[in-house]
Amino acid sequence: MSARSRSRSPLASAALLALTTLGLAGCSATPQQTALAPDALLASTPNIRWCGTLALPGKWQDGTPVGGLSDLGWDADESLLFLISDRGWLHRARLSFSGSGELRGYEPLDTYPLRDVNGAILRSRRSDAEALALEHANDGIRGNTQLVIGFEGAPAADGNGDARWQRFYPSGLASEPPHRPAALSDVAANGGLEALTDTPDHGLIGGIEQPPTGWPPKLTRLFTLDGQHSWRYPLSDDPHAALTALETLDGDLLALERAFTPPASLMIRLRRAHLASDGSVTVTDLARLANGDGWSVDNFEGLTRLGGRRYLMVSDDNFSLMQRTLLTCFTVVEPDVVEPDVVEPTAAEPAAVEADIAP
Repeated sequence: MSARSRSRSPLASAALLALTTLGLAGCSATPQQTALAPDALLASTPNIRWCGTLALPGKWQDGTPVGGLSDLGWDADESLLFLISDRGWLHRARLSFSGSGELRGYEPLDTYPLRDVNGAILRSRRSDAEALALEHANDGIRGNTQLVIGFEGAPAADGNGDARWQRFYPSGLASEPPHRPAALSDVAANGGLEALTDTPDHGLIGGIEQPPTGWPPKLTRLFTLDGQHSWRYPLSDDPHAALTALETLDGDLLALERAFTPPASLMIRLRRAHLASDGSVTVTDLARLANGDGWSVDNFEGLTRLGGRRYLMVSDDNFSLMQRTLLTCFTVVEPDVVEPDVVEPTAAEPAAVEADIAP
């Protein structure tokens, strides 16, 4: 976006950039390099260093739909990216980076429908996959990765309801029956388990998108999937703020929040969250990205850690021509920390990767 464009209106300029990029992406079934903001604005986030953004097409050349992406997970052992959609699709892809660590390429490999333990494809309300975490994806052993997927839906009261979490093989086949913990018994049908991460201290932690029934309007629940711990996470003061993703950040969590005020105001926040033993959470803002300030952001919902303090986040285009699927790379930086040189992962052997998906 040029300085002249920004002088007109930050919101109009952001919309113009989004539509221009959408037009370019629509001409090709390949990812297109883009930017969340002009260079000067990208440099205005001292705690975040940006390392490239790709706009993904609405479908690949074979017609496979790409939209509706709600979360993603990086398998370090396989150098493989998993992405899930809220229509029940599981995508696998490879990434390429420049010598300086900039995200440059996205190679789609294959797509699978999510299936239950009997092999039946998850359909309709049962397929609303919103959260993803990978287990055993960075232990130096190839072929043992498990996907933990959280689903939104009706509250999991009395052991029923579509709100649940479940483990899957990398082929999209469920490896166990679904879990419907008490922590999902009081959630909104479209505001439930939106965030998942695997932590070294507490194991799998889930985050509820919106305050559960009976909770204060700006507090939501974090909880361990084993039911042993829970915390009260304070959402930002932005109108309609929602927790959309979690990842590990040193000994804390990195939280992704989205706030949308119709018809067009969109705010994305990256926040550091420290979990205390008394169930409280201390939150520090790392970056605030508003389309009204000139950021060309979209509906960012997914987050994964590439290694160290390098992350990817992805946006859900809701299968709308007015939105984009963006894949953005960034590094969390602290002023007193010197970041090491970037060493990009080597690609895994394709034949070996194929062997791990077939239970």
